[in-house]
Amino acid sequence: MKIISLILVWGVLFLNSATSKDYEYKQYIDDNNIKPLIESLEENTVDIIEFSSFSCSHCAEFHNQTLQELKESSVYKNINFYLIDFPLNQAAFYATIVANCNEGIRPSYVDSVYGNYDVWTKASSGEEIIELLNSYGLQHGLEDEELQSCLKDEDSHNRLLSLQVDAQNIFGVESTPTFLINGEKVQGNRPASEFIKIIKKKLNN
Repeated sequence: MKIISLILVWGVLFLNSATSKDYEYKQYIDDNNIKPLIESLEENTVDIIEFSSFSCSHCAEFHNQTLQELKESSVYKNINFYLIDFPLNQAAFYATIVANCNEGIRPSYVDSVYGNYDVWTKASSGEEIIELLNSYGLQHGLEDEELQSCLKDEDSHNRLLSLQVDAQNIFGVESTPTFLINGEKVQGNRPASEFIKIIKKKLNN
């Protein structure tokens, strides 16, 4: 399947998007039934939403470095971490489709795509990119028949794109990575120490 065949008409999605300035991030999570990649068991928690593109080098740096440092910090146990796909190109959208094909493999697939960022983004052709992105899903238990079904499911593709359009309209997301930390917008990857400082402040509020 050609990546280009997955590009849909965006105009219709913009017409159907939520635009209320009063729309809260928790409502966005609930309305779209978004499950956290990391879920805290603590009573006092902080919600971190990352709007991320698989093709974004700064997103890869966040997942491969900053997030790993957060996992070693004292605040990690208090974090609910959500990842919203915000694909910036065709390859990222293809990876988004595969990542959302099976909820059970999504966390491990995200880790594989970002962990192998320098491999698949430097592939010599679109066909090789697709082959690599498919392989990361298959090696985590995604069945080929299930994958092919997901690639043909235009309703699912539209839903994924509508999440991105709503993120633009509601929260003003324009680049990746962009974070909402209990609703506070933070743009770009930052040192782990900056994230920890913000998280501690939210926990103490």
